[in-house]
Amino acid sequence: MIITPIKKHQSEQAKNVILSGFLERFGFIDHSLNPDIHDISVEYDGTAHHFFVGKENEDIICTGAIRKESEDTYQIVRMSVLSPFRKRGLGCIMLKHLEAKAHTLGVQRLFLETNKLWADAIHFYKNNGFILINEDGVSCYFEKEIPL
Repeated sequence: MIITPIKKHQSEQAKNVILSGFLERFGFIDHSLNPDIHDISVEYDGTAHHFFVGKENEDIICTGAIRKESEDTYQIVRMSVLSPFRKRGLGCIMLKHLEAKAHTLGVQRLFLETNKLWADAIHFYKNNGFILINEDGVSCYFEKEIPL
């Protein structure tokens, strides 16, 4: 898999990867939610927010992004791997890529949120060094310190 910053012409395909995951997890897609993926290349323009695609050949099979929350804190969002490509370590590769990008930006803390019912996602983040810091009725919240 080759990971690159998203290009404008890839926005629709990347959005479809994310929506595929939502459909699989929830059984439906509410298009009024998640306005950041309506035009990914505009929302994630590489200044404060960074979006990456993982490709095999020319097909996008994996996505991940980081969003600036403060000078030293970013949020990981839009982690998704198409179902046929799971269990190959691609999510881990994307996560490490996001962490490396955060490091180059001087980020000291990453955090993320995932659905409380997604045991596989919770396990994934814990196995990759994220610490559960809070949970509510819907979500689990994780953080990871990034050494300088």
